[in-house]
Amino acid sequence: MKDMNFDLNLLKNKNILITGASNGIGKSLSENLSKYGANVIMLSRNENALDAIYDSLKEKYKTDPCILKCDLEDLDDKKSQEIANIISKNYQNLDSVIHNAAILEKMSDIESFDLQTWNKVMSVNLTSAFILSKYLIPLMKSSITPRIIFTTSSVGKKGKAFWGAYSVSKAGVNALSNILNDELESISNIKIFNFDPKATQTNMRALAYPAEDPSTIKNPDQLINYYLWMLSEKSSSSMERYIEFGQEI
Repeated sequence: MKDMNFDLNLLKNKNILITGASNGIGKSLSENLSKYGANVIMLSRNENALDAIYDSLKEKYKTDPCILKCDLEDLDDKKSQEIANIISKNYQNLDSVIHNAAILEKMSDIESFDLQTWNKVMSVNLTSAFILSKYLIPLMKSSITPRIIFTTSSVGKKGKAFWGAYSVSKAGVNALSNILNDELESISNIKIFNFDPKATQTNMRALAYPAEDPSTIKNPDQLINYYLWMLSEKSSSSMERYIEFGQEI
């Protein structure tokens, strides 16, 4: 991606929900999108981490962040409606959703993969994206540049040995985004992207590649220009929906 310059008011007064906001890419997004004026709605099960990020954002930026404590493994219709109600009460509308939260849990061959872990990964990585989208899309209809961004992976495009439930869940995320795009493109201005960040310093990456030196791969802050592009009007005319780190856009 060529260097892009973005005005610091790019996302001013934009209300953006980020799942998995307490660490890794989600934490970086919370910090950096706030820097560009967004009101970040941070969803995570780690309330203590969210509190610390919230305090930092309030101190640094004149934005209106929000904390939503939620374990995506247990997300259901009732809790999703409650989340939508909180957002509706605190903000006039919702501009974007970034489905970033994901878990790996284990690297294992299929024969050894237990059903409980399989279902947990599916719930967090795929089912939560479905049910949150279901309840949040109605809040996005009045936004000028509404976006839904799914964090995906190369193992979702082509299954890979020992990646088990994670690989299948990301294939499902890709299918979900395609379905939503087909359903929405003719009746709304919601633009949908899949973003593959490639190798990035995260806790999940460390679990998958324990021998890897993290200093040899990029940190989450190096992804931000891609997200800024997707969230901005710059991407409105693009026909590309599957974006990979390193891609020229």
